[in-house]
Amino acid sequence: MYKPSKRIVLFVLAAGLLVGVFGVWVLLHPASIFVQPWRAERAAAPVDGVLLGPYPVEEDFVELKRRGVTTIISLLEPNVPYEKVLLEQERKLARQYGMTVQNFPMGSILGQKFGDAYAVNSEAAAEAALNADGIAYIHCYLGLHRARNVQGYLEAHVRTAQYGGSIASANASDLDNEHVAQTAFDAGDYPRSLQALARIPSKGLRAARLEGWNHYRLQQMAQARSAFQGVLRRFPDDTDAMVGLGYVELSDKHPDQADTLFSRAVEADPDDVSAIEGMGHVRYRQGRFGDARIQFARALELNPGDPETREMLARIERFDPNGASAQAEAP
Repeated sequence: MYKPSKRIVLFVLAAGLLVGVFGVWVLLHPASIFVQPWRAERAAAPVDGVLLGPYPVEEDFVELKRRGVTTIISLLEPNVPYEKVLLEQERKLARQYGMTVQNFPMGSILGQKFGDAYAVNSEAAAEAALNADGIAYIHCYLGLHRARNVQGYLEAHVRTAQYGGSIASANASDLDNEHVAQTAFDAGDYPRSLQALARIPSKGLRAARLEGWNHYRLQQMAQARSAFQGVLRRFPDDTDAMVGLGYVELSDKHPDQADTLFSRAVEADPDDVSAIEGMGHVRYRQGRFGDARIQFARALELNPGDPETREMLARIERFDPNGASAQAEAP
């Protein structure tokens, strides 16, 4: 009977070990090129103020922070070793970005459920998102099976607690259009995003904000001003709309009005990167380079990968290498 040599046996064992180590590495990096094609896109839930999607890596936390998320609803199962590690990493990032994490374990591998608490925790996660103080982000690993299961409970809530009859159907259509609008905005296709938003007859908070930012990116300042002011009439404490209107005021050369809006936003959220950068632009245009340098340095500390913030700091150094104060041209 044929017996493989020790060299072959060792090779097979080593190859198996390498495959195993690589597999663990892939599982612990859910945004890697090996996992990315299977990750769901972040999308709006059927209830205003709730987002659904995949496990958030640090780059996602930056965007979630910008969109006003305060609560992470994690469906990871800590009894699964790699999900336990990811849950711990997520809690650290949440603390860094001023968010809280609530964990409702739902065991699932490739869509196959396990554990006795799957249904119970799915409903509990939906309720936690509905009761969250601020916008909630619900996720599992890929943002597919478990997150969509929770979405089912949210849809039931829409049908039974908030809407009825044809309004529920219209809301589903609105959500589809909002998802198209957000996807187009993220891709830089602002006209297409506005086209999708135009198909939403009664815009919620997220859609109304998004309309303002689309007009701003297209340099349509009158429309952007109107959109952000409309949000603030309905939601006077919405910091995202404050920041948006602040940038409009800055673009229209009204730095004092912009200063007031950015200051309000920073007072509400001291780690709001967009508001801090806005303060930096105000100070820069006022020629207060030292103060501008402080604001942009703080923004870079919160979002180290932002090339525009680095460019502004470099520009300040060119204008004011010795810390002098002089009037600057608008960026």
